[in-house]
Amino acid sequence: MATYSLPTGLVPTTQTFELITNTKTFQSPLSNAIQTVSRKGSYWKTSMTFANLSGEQRNDLKALLAKLNGQEHRLALRDFGHVNQGNYVTSNTPFLDQIGASNEIYLGNVTPNITDYLKAGDYVLVNGQYHVVTADATSQPSFRIKLFVAPPLRDTTTLSTTAYINNPSGTFIVTNNPQWRNQAPYFSSITIEAVEDVLA
Repeated sequence: MATYSLPTGLVPTTQTFELITNTKTFQSPLSNAIQTVSRKGSYWKTSMTFANLSGEQRNDLKALLAKLNGQEHRLALRDFGHVNQGNYVTSNTPFLDQIGASNEIYLGNVTPNITDYLKAGDYVLVNGQYHVVTADATSQPSFRIKLFVAPPLRDTTTLSTTAYINNPSGTFIVTNNPQWRNQAPYFSSITIEAVEDVLA
């Protein structure tokens, strides 16, 4: 299994990007009381439309979809409408240093004493899982930073792995059979639907 990226410079014309949570609600038939249970297994889902492609861009995307061979291989994707707003420094290579509660992680080897190193809404990739930061975070003098993220970390056993914070991409599985919509003379549009690979 290989993971491929979109051709350089090609971004979707429109994109939906959503977090599918594994939360269930139960309502008592006697009292109508509602109980909510949250389990692990949340994942990201996206739908991307590439409109009015022509020439090399169209050919490159067609070739990429052929290489994916349906769901045999994976696609590196992100929320293309977002640019991280934090004041992080890219010269350092952060790593997962400690795991707190299910939605709390600590990264090491970050530049210290930077206010809003990552801001709420920014993305981070840890242990191959795509997370959104849920609260502004300032780096500590100890070269560490505490982050609150969603969804909760699935793999809580692996430390010291690199954490990617510069607009990272998650690993996705294409779930539809993308079809070309052609219009004369040489323009095509295509929609790609994909879900995060929770075992990546």
